[in-house]
Amino acid sequence: MNIIILSSSTGGGHNRASNAMKTAILKKDPEAKVAIIDIFVECSKLLNVAVTQGYKLLAQKAPNLYGRMYISSDKEATPLNELMNNVNIQCAKKLLGVIRSYEPDVVISCHPFGVTMMSTIKEKYGYDVPTIAVITDFMPHMAYISNNMDAYVTASEETAKVLVGKYHVNKDIVHPLGLPIFDRFYKDESFDKNKKMEEMGLDPALPTILVMAGSFGVTDILEIYETLVDTDMNFQMIVITGKNQKLYDAFENLLSDEENFKTLDVPDFIKELPDDNVFRWFYDKTEGLRDSIESTFVRTTHNKKPTKLLFFVDNVEDYMHCCDLIITKPGGLTTSESIASHLPMAIFKAFPGQEAQNADYLVRNGIAVMLQDGDGLKTQMKELLGDKERLAEMRQACQRCGYTNSAENIYELAVSLVKNKE
Repeated sequence: MNIIILSSSTGGGHNRASNAMKTAILKKDPEAKVAIIDIFVECSKLLNVAVTQGYKLLAQKAPNLYGRMYISSDKEATPLNELMNNVNIQCAKKLLGVIRSYEPDVVISCHPFGVTMMSTIKEKYGYDVPTIAVITDFMPHMAYISNNMDAYVTASEETAKVLVGKYHVNKDIVHPLGLPIFDRFYKDESFDKNKKMEEMGLDPALPTILVMAGSFGVTDILEIYETLVDTDMNFQMIVITGKNQKLYDAFENLLSDEENFKTLDVPDFIKELPDDNVFRWFYDKTEGLRDSIESTFVRTTHNKKPTKLLFFVDNVEDYMHCCDLIITKPGGLTTSESIASHLPMAIFKAFPGQEAQNADYLVRNGIAVMLQDGDGLKTQMKELLGDKERLAEMRQACQRCGYTNSAENIYELAVSLVKNKE
């Protein structure tokens, strides 16, 4: 069977879901041909940079503006929706040629723009191929809604009910199967936590906090860390910065005895310019501009907790299975992986839009707490890590709300759609 998975690099979750989906398909059917297509890369390299970097800039630097745009576009007729509809129509024409070259039996979209492009392809160009829309957050959005989808996959029963009730999607095509994640995240009762912790140089006797810090602002996470190490309780931490080199370097400085240090260096796009480039010259010569981008972090404490600092790792599931709590942003995929690992969450700064909606779902269902500020964080962590009964209830909530074998079940759904079409 030929399968196309549509994705985009607007946040890491869409690509992680796509790769988990591909892995599951090939595990079930090694003869399958599976292609992951980045929709904006295929449509326009310039548009891809504008969309992916624009998303990152808004989410990090202007989250309230992003939130207003997200909420505003969750309606049927708005100027923003009209603009995106025009972009999608132009992209759909280019995407159609790529899709035809693969001759897929089914298309699975892990991105809302992939859904709208496929809807246009089916309606305007008559290219009829079974298409599944995977909603990669815990609440739907108008961007996913189309009359031309053959199936919707949701992260939860609650998501499915909202999709049917608020957005009037036919309940017969809505499938609450959970988000596609790698099967290694599912909690295995045979997992030897103490042995694994000893292998990783951790103390099995200490409560352990995992900090997934890659999407945090540098100053934000350094300040959180300093607050945590001032907490009057013994625990250890694992900090994973992902591929965020600047954050990793800043943590290395913080964990050393260096008093004050720069938290950001020359931006990557400046580094890539030749020495004689006018923008490079302007940056080098303009002290005010450099000072506005670079900043100095001033240490406020010399207290320490046992901390394992990691860059990118390919076995994050092992760390999730060993920890008592994770501090994370509430992206759909990271939280789904945590749920599968039965790992309680402390949510940091959910920006308005899908993150806030995800956080509401997680807190409402007893899976997560919202991270407090300052001294409130110290009290919160001390009470939470010391309350084994509360943590056990949060783990049970993960079991209650989680799904197993989600990616494999989505593949089975795809197979059934293809068979029904024959």
